[in-house]
This record gives sequence, structure tokens and C-alpha cells, in this order.
Amino acid sequence: FYEKGLEKPFREFKLEICHEVSEPKLQNYDENGRIHTVRIDRITYKEKKKYQPKPLISHTAEKEQVIKLGTTDYDDFISFINAVRDTLMNLPATVDLSTVGLNYIEEEITVDVKDEFHGILAKGDNRILQHSVLTHVYVLSFLPGLADCRLGLNDILIKGNEIVSRHDIMPTTTTKWIKLYDCQFHGAVDEEAFHSVRMVVFNPLDACKFELMRFRTVYAEKTLPFAIRTAACVRGAEVELQSWLVMSTGFSSNRDPLTQVPCEN
Repeated sequence: FYEKGLEKPFREFKLEICHEVSEPKLQNYDENGRIHTVRIDRITYKEKKKYQPKPLISHTAEKEQVIKLGTTDYDDFISFINAVRDTLMNLPATVDLSTVGLNYIEEEITVDVKDEFHGILAKGDNRILQHSVLTHVYVLSFLPGLADCRLGLNDILIKGNEIVSRHDIMPTTTTKWIKLYDCQFHGAVDEEAFHSVRMVVFNPLDACKFELMRFRTVYAEKTLPFAIRTAACVRGAEVELQSWLVMSTGFSSNRDPLTQVPCEN
């Protein structure tokens, strides 16, 4: 990102709640390899009306690139992304008073859950020797006023004490419970309420995607769901590349007939 030894950074800017980190990419660098790149964008979400082919209300994102960075050092690359995400999550939960009375034509809230898995596998049988699972929960909402939202999780500590709304026709139940470790929350979350009732109570930021919480879990499987094996053969000016997708018979979802999908060569 910079030449080591520089006394001053080549650029400075202030991180704001409207900033988002893009998905990491690999791009062509030179004839010898590729480079890891990532962007920090300023995102503005707006409600728009569309009349073709029929009337429709949509919430769209307008992106403005703040900076794009790249490096060939993968460790530096991941360290930078994690540092920016940590900073964005810890920014104060400010409320724009000018939008408190704003009414949306179509109210909407979206919850995006991303699991981040890192592991070390044994050679041969692909057994998992070490692993780390970090779950990120992101929220994007278009709600009027200071909305009070509640999010329930399949937390094993509430097993047997699930809350079912009176208007639910069929109770929502789960058979897969998880134990949460090292829970971290955005400033918009009432942490005392979570520790007392294990419910995530929060006032979402208006028209702004933010990381609501993150937590760690234990990976319950002994193997990965599948593995890819590749072999290359060089014959003169031709290179023959073959890949095999090997499904794990020991993975739980691979044994569930309801989730099995036929695979074609």
C-alpha cells in the first residue's frame, strides 16, 4: 500500500458510516502474476420509482469510489481489510435528525449474514486440523423515524424458551442450535438487553448498510463439504488441465436427501 520508510502517508481521509469495503479481487499485475485489490466506496442508498414496464419502488445504491488499493502481500491485504472493517463497526451510531421524519413509500429491512471460515486441512483425507469461523451480520433498513428492531438467533441459551408471536400461524422452530462466542456489537445495539434476554435489540441506521454484530462459532463437522483436486499435464505447447469435485460422504448436509442436487459432468 505504501513504500516502507515513508514519513507521511500518501493520502489521508476520514472513514464515515456511509463507507463500505468492496469484495477483494485478483487483477492482472504483470506477466509474472496478479495483484490483490480492494476499494473503499462511499455508498448512498435512495428510494426510486420505476414505471416501466410497471410501477415499482426500489432502493438502489449509488457508489462513489474513495480509494482503490492493491498489494502482492496477501497478509498485508487481509490485515488492512480487517482493520477498516473494525473501524467502521466501531464508529459512533449517529442519527441524522433531518431524516427522522422521512417516510418511505415502501418500508424495507434486509439482514445479510456472512460466514468467514479459515481452516488447516490434513494431507490425504482432508481432515480439519484447525479452524476459525467468524459470522458477520449486516443490516440495511429503510424505516421511518427511530425504529425499534429485534433480531432473534438460534442461540442455544434460549433453547426451550423461544418467543412465538401471537399472529404466527405456525411457530418458527429450529433443530440446529449454535453456541455464540466473543460477541461484538455495533453502537446501535442495546448490549444489556442481549445479555439479559439473548435478543438483539437495536435502532438501525437510516439507509445505511452497517455491521450489526459479529460472533464466533465452532465448526461441528470433521470434514469440508467438498474438495477440488486438480492435475496438469504439459505436452509440448499444450497444457491439459483436469479438475475433480469430490463430495465428502461424512458431511451432514450431503447425507440429507432433501438438499441433494444431481451433479452433471
